Amino acid sequence: MILGAHSASYKKMASYTKSRFPDLLSQAPLIRVDHPDIQSDLLRYEVSNIVKTYKFGLLYVKDGQSGEDEMFSNVEPSEVYSQFLEQVGFKVELKGWEGFRGGLDVKGDTTGTHSLYIDHMGFEIMFHVSTMLPFYPNDKQQVERKRHIGNDVVVLIFKEGTEPFNPHILTSRFNHVFVVVQPEMIDGKLMFRMSIAKKSGVLDAGPVLPFPALFEPGEQFRSFLITKLINCERAAMEAPDFRLKLMRTRKELLEDIRNKYRAHASGPS
Repeated sequence: MILGAHSASYKKMASYTKSRFPDLLSQAPLIRVDHPDIQSDLLRYEVSNIVKTYKFGLLYVKDGQSGEDEMFSNVEPSEVYSQFLEQVGFKVELKGWEGFRGGLDVKGDTTGTHSLYIDHMGFEIMFHVSTMLPFYPNDKQQVERKRHIGNDVVVLIFKEGTEPFNPHILTSRFNHVFVVVQPEMIDGKLMFRMSIAKKSGVLDAGPVLPFPALFEPGEQFRSFLITKLINCERAAMEAPDFRLKLMRTRKELLEDIRNKYRAHASGPS
C-alpha cells in the first residue's frame, strides 16, 4: 500500500521499494491509494508503536531473605531503602492522580495510598513498589502485591546484603529482566552497585554498565537507572515470548487500514 497523492512521489517511492524489498513485493504487490486520510492513518499507526509510558516492579529484599513469600511480605523499610526510593522517583498520592497510573487504583486506594512516579525525558513511569502496595497479614503469599509486580516485564530489585540475587526465586513467567541494586558503604560513603539478570532470549540493553558498576546517589545515577529500565523493557519486547504477540497486533492494525482503503486502490504498480 502506497500513498498516491502525487504521481512523481509515488513513482519514486515505488521504484525505491521495489529495489529494496523485492522478495516482499513478490508476495504483496504495491497498491496505489488516492485518499486524503491515508497519511493520517499511517501516521497514527506509527505513533501507536512508540511507547511513552512504562510500569516497573520494585521489590525490597532484606539481607538473608531467600524465599519469594518473605520478600513480598516486607513492610517496614530500612533507612537505606528509603534513601534509595528517593533516588528512583517521587512519592505521589494515588487518589486523584491524573498522570499515568500504571494500572494502580486512583479512586479508592485499593492498591495503596501512594506510589513512586517519575517523568524522565518525556517518558512517564509508575512503579509498583512492594512496600507501598497493600499488605494483608493473613495472606502468606501476598497475592495482591504479586498480582502487580508479577505482571511487570522489568523488576527493579533493591537487595540488602552482599549475597547476589537469585532471579529463579521469583516464579512469575511474565518477569523477564531484573535490575538489581545493592547498597554498599565504601570509605564511609553510600554507593549503589548495579547488576542485571535476564531470561533467555532477551538481548542486552544500554547504557552499558561501567566497571565496577558502582554509583553515587544523585541525578546521574537516577538518569542511568531509569534509562536502563526503559531500554531493558524495549529489549524484552523483542524476546520470543512477546515478539510474536506484537507482530500479530501490528499486522491486524495494518489489515484494518488496508481494508478501509481497499475501495480507493487503483491496482498494483
